Amino acid sequence: MEIPTYGELLKLVWFLVWRHVVILMFVSMTIGWGLPVILNYTVSEDSQYLLEICIYGVLFLGITPFILKTLFQKQFQGFQIIFQRDTHSPPLSQS
Repeated sequence: MEIPTYGELLKLVWFLVWRHVVILMFVSMTIGWGLPVILNYTVSEDSQYLLEICIYGVLFLGITPFILKTLFQKQFQGFQIIFQRDTHSPPLSQS
């Protein structure tokens, strides 16, 4: 396995970070601001914490896998990320 250069690692970090920030802002505005306006209710302090947990749950369980999937489809300048699965299972150790 070839180890990526520092510049390539920075490209990967930038790819992941800016997508997370933009999508987190969108999800936060949609759930945290839009939902109370649409449903016409005021968010209490306790409900605000539940909304934040919901926002992070949506981000990490729903959106992060999508972002990682796009990482494998993107052609970076000079390289691309390839996912390779081992088809054989490792031998079981005998006691």
